[in-house]
Amino acid sequence: MQKNRIAYIDQIKVFLTCLVVAHHAAQAYGPTGGVWVISDKAKASWLQDFFFINASYMMGLYFFISGYFMVFSIRRKTKYQFVKDRLKRLGIPLLFFTFLVFLPFNYFLSGSKENLFLFFADTYINKPPLATGHLWFVASLLAYSFIYLILFGKHFSASTDKAVPFRTYYILIYILLLTLATAVVRLKYPIDQWRTWGIPVEVAHLPQYLSLFLIGTVFNRLGWLTDIKLKTGIFFLMIAIVTYTSQYWLPHSISGHWLAEPLAESLLCVGISLGIIVLFRHYSNKMNFASRLLSENAYGIYLFHLLIVIMLQKMILSWNAAAEIKFLTVTILAIIFSLLLSHFLRKIKTLRNII
Repeated sequence: MQKNRIAYIDQIKVFLTCLVVAHHAAQAYGPTGGVWVISDKAKASWLQDFFFINASYMMGLYFFISGYFMVFSIRRKTKYQFVKDRLKRLGIPLLFFTFLVFLPFNYFLSGSKENLFLFFADTYINKPPLATGHLWFVASLLAYSFIYLILFGKHFSASTDKAVPFRTYYILIYILLLTLATAVVRLKYPIDQWRTWGIPVEVAHLPQYLSLFLIGTVFNRLGWLTDIKLKTGIFFLMIAIVTYTSQYWLPHSISGHWLAEPLAESLLCVGISLGIIVLFRHYSNKMNFASRLLSENAYGIYLFHLLIVIMLQKMILSWNAAAEIKFLTVTILAIIFSLLLSHFLRKIKTLRNII
């Protein structure tokens, strides 16, 4: 295990990575609100709820973990070393996939005859999710890292000797602030509406992603990760479950209110995230061979899985099977193939330092 690794957090990272693969595997078989290149005749309506639940917390928790571990990197490196490492680990994959994978893929798929540079400029500005694909997360993480370094630097990242106890009411304050910020933003930018602000941004989720990244750094500095009690995490997880189930019986006068969806999503985000953290901490804090292998290749799986998912979805288009079977098949095979690809590429020292 690498220095500063925390077994249950690495397990959560593996869980989230596999969930990202499953989320993309489901796109061909459910009512996706975004853009997807494969549409299978086999459909499963319940996947809409799968997408909604995932979107409420999945990437937000990913940003929290990223912010938490970034602080370790800032502490042990000079600013130059940190910037160099971020550009190597995040910048190189971002450039590679943007220009050598997604650009030719989108260009030939569109059948466009215009200049390749103009095509890229149009795609990047007007269709940002297509330009970088799932590497929007990497672009955001790179931007957040530099913003944090500029605003707070190394001094703020040092661990504090002053005991600042974690209080449960902090969670309630965060839910309130996140709900209000998200609601205000979504008055102008609804879900699945992307903008290019230097990097591709789905503005509707920006308050959640950026705030959780910053909160992850605070949790590291103040040592709060182990302060959340099991009963507290389970309590907020139960609130998330009640919030999700209540959407089926709430009258439209309530569910249609402009604050309703942001509040529900904030409760789901916080409740599920806290539940996952405390449950993994108490019941999954040891690594075995399989979990260690997946953990070492989690970043590689994230980088490589998308085209593998699309290839598998296309290969089984004619397969007369239920959407659930196709969804599970693509998910499992994509995880396996992405893991193998990452594992063998990481045997090359230069690539291992990147992925």
